[in-house]
Amino acid sequence: MQLPDLSLFLVVIIFWAAYVVLRKFLLSPLGAVLAEREQRADSARAASESALERQREVAADLDRRLTDARREALAHREAARAAAGERRQALLEEAQQKSRVVAAEAQASLEREVLAARQQLGAEARTIAGEIASYALGRKVA
Repeated sequence: MQLPDLSLFLVVIIFWAAYVVLRKFLLSPLGAVLAEREQRADSARAASESALERQREVAADLDRRLTDARREALAHREAARAAAGERRQALLEEAQQKSRVVAAEAQASLEREVLAARQQLGAEARTIAGEIASYALGRKVA
């Protein structure tokens, strides 16, 4: 009788021994490294999302503050424009009042000059009329 071929058993034992060795020294550490890598990727993704959310909040806050600043600047500009308009109107009214006073003074001065000129012309007219009458009559007229 012949002894059974034990090479199959030997191959199975070597297979399982290689499996145990590979599992202990290669597959388990590699699985742990991959799991740690996955965990790091997840934490990095979460940190990235958190940073992105924070950036969105900061951007929204900056937009709100910029809008508020623009609104405030517009209000200041409108207030300054209104104050300048009031000042311009006051200066315009003051200038109009002064021009009315100057025009009234000029009118009064002109009327005085006209009255003085009329009086002077009236006196000169009488003198000239007397001279013309004396020349026409050939004698002195009083």
